[in-house]
Amino acid sequence: MPDGPPIRFRWRRVLHEVTRAEGPERIAGDWLKREPTRDYYRVEDKQGRRYWLYREGFYGDDETPRWFVHGLFA
Repeated sequence: MPDGPPIRFRWRRVLHEVTRAEGPERIAGDWLKREPTRDYYRVEDKQGRRYWLYREGFYGDDETPRWFVHGLFA
């Protein structure tokens, strides 16, 4: 599903395969300032490391959405 969590992502030149994901938690940007909406996901890779990712924008919009690593979980 295009607007769901990623099945893999690349961070610091390493490809991570996602095995579990929770979310999204949607944060709507300020529409007056044309800020994009963000969908946050908590994901776990094959090695058990957990990441907090977000997607800025939606598939099907004018611009392709972009993914970011927002943080790590201990």
